[in-house]
Amino acid sequence: MIKKLLTSALLVGSFASSAFAGEHWNVDLGGVSMKFLSMPVSARSAALSGAGVADPARVSEASRNPLAMSTVKNAEFGVSQLIFGEHRADNFISAYYGIPFTISNYKVAASATIDFVGYDNIEGRDEYGNLTTEYGAFAWSIQAGLGSQGEVFNWGANIRLAQQTIDDESAIAFLGDIAGSFKVNQYFAFAATLTNFGFMGDYDGVDEAEPMALQAGISGFFPIAEKWNAHVSADAYRRADTDAYWLFGGEVNYLKTLSFRMGYAIRPNTKNAISCGLGIAFSMIVFDYGYSPKPALQAGDHYITLGLKF
Repeated sequence: MIKKLLTSALLVGSFASSAFAGEHWNVDLGGVSMKFLSMPVSARSAALSGAGVADPARVSEASRNPLAMSTVKNAEFGVSQLIFGEHRADNFISAYYGIPFTISNYKVAASATIDFVGYDNIEGRDEYGNLTTEYGAFAWSIQAGLGSQGEVFNWGANIRLAQQTIDDESAIAFLGDIAGSFKVNQYFAFAATLTNFGFMGDYDGVDEAEPMALQAGISGFFPIAEKWNAHVSADAYRRADTDAYWLFGGEVNYLKTLSFRMGYAIRPNTKNAISCGLGIAFSMIVFDYGYSPKPALQAGDHYITLGLKF
């Protein structure tokens, strides 16, 4: 079994190295557009610093991790709100829906997501640096996804249409996500995702690069008391315009009603910080909160996710 896993990992690594050797996988630092598509949306993901690709918990994470559809046991509708710190966007809101169903005794789940982010009162400047009129910017995306609900192997895929407008210029993108996971036993799982690959338009004749990213990780699940358990995750992440960095996250759960979370990200040339959050489930209502500090801006972002299962 170990030999098969290592061989598979080497083959996947070789394929990824070849597939991502081109210009779209080696963009200058900060050179991708529509970066909001690579930001955490769900409060749980933010609290874990983005770690846990092998350990999704709810369909609210499906817009960034297609494997979240493997967790959908009941239909769920919800909204995630990101409250930015100073000097950031004015609004980022996401609505999601997920539903499980069966096709010829094969369990799957579908999801749909809408994201919107907006900026107001941006200072305008001419080519000489002089102030001009203020302007705004906004971006949105709509997404549909499908994923399996197996006991050992799972897959997930998303398709996405997105548009970003800055002042009077707009660009559009048709993107996709794919993901796969393998649960070794009741204690460990591996997973990998490739997100935001596809076609991206240009701004006024200038080519733009999509925020394509690869994430792979391992998660462990351990009982620590009669009604308590712990989840720990370690992931590697790389976006097309960044160096690779590490994401770590941990979660302590009491039954299925209360969760305490913490995360840490090690990013090159960036100040690191600890994120945190909690989750509460009460009957049909689920609530998650996450805090992600931004040391470089001396501020932090607050994430709130509220869902209703039915």
